[in-house]
Amino acid sequence: MQLCQNNWEPVAFLSVKLSKSQQKWSTYDRELLAIYISVKRFRHMLEGRDFIIYTDQKPLMYAFMQNPDKCSPRQWRHLDFISQFSTDVRHINGTHNAVADALSRIEVNQISNSFLDFEALSKAQLEDNELQSFQNDEKSSLVFKRVPSPVSATELICDTSTGSPRLFVPHNFRRTIFEHFHNLAHPGVAASFQLIASRYVWPNMRKTVKDWVQNCIACQRSKVHRHTKTPLGTFALPDARFSHIHVDLIGPLPSSEGKSFA
Repeated sequence: MQLCQNNWEPVAFLSVKLSKSQQKWSTYDRELLAIYISVKRFRHMLEGRDFIIYTDQKPLMYAFMQNPDKCSPRQWRHLDFISQFSTDVRHINGTHNAVADALSRIEVNQISNSFLDFEALSKAQLEDNELQSFQNDEKSSLVFKRVPSPVSATELICDTSTGSPRLFVPHNFRRTIFEHFHNLAHPGVAASFQLIASRYVWPNMRKTVKDWVQNCIACQRSKVHRHTKTPLGTFALPDARFSHIHVDLIGPLPSSEGKSFA
């Protein structure tokens, strides 16, 4: 971020998915890795400048003051690289660190249920065969109760086994709910499922959400694909001088002092 007219404004964002082994690291190591990756990625913007590193992991404030013998080899490599650019690490409270979480967290309070027609959904629940089979299944862990609608006078059938009511969604409303939550930031399968499953429930939800996420056109267009590099071409040796001519075509090039070459 940079200070512009007394307001801090973001310059660039970076989001990286941790590997399975990195996910098992301690919070300290993961926060240190985040700083290391960020400095490495934005090196061209940070080199030769004075800048401050903000983190909500308070122990990192003293990372450059501790005895090097207490660091693991990986921590020492990360700290050594970061120290080439800045050692000014300051603490910021997590509640005030909203910009850093912009790519990974969705503001739950901003999610509204106004996109649903609760009266139509309530009628569909009464006619839903899957809901009736769930209610009659003694082996099911779901506990269904009638809960007042948040925006109308109707009552809705919700699962209360998790402590917070989860609305049972008939078939015709499932795609609408998925698109509403998934299109907020196009998260992956796990994040989309967690976002929806905390509020709603229906049979085979995990498989349904997985199929819809994997077939999302917007996600496919923005997905990073790995391409194999084509090897350098080879040319047969000519039989005589100037029997073959190779030409490199470049341009058009920008003009310089009123002259251009193509």
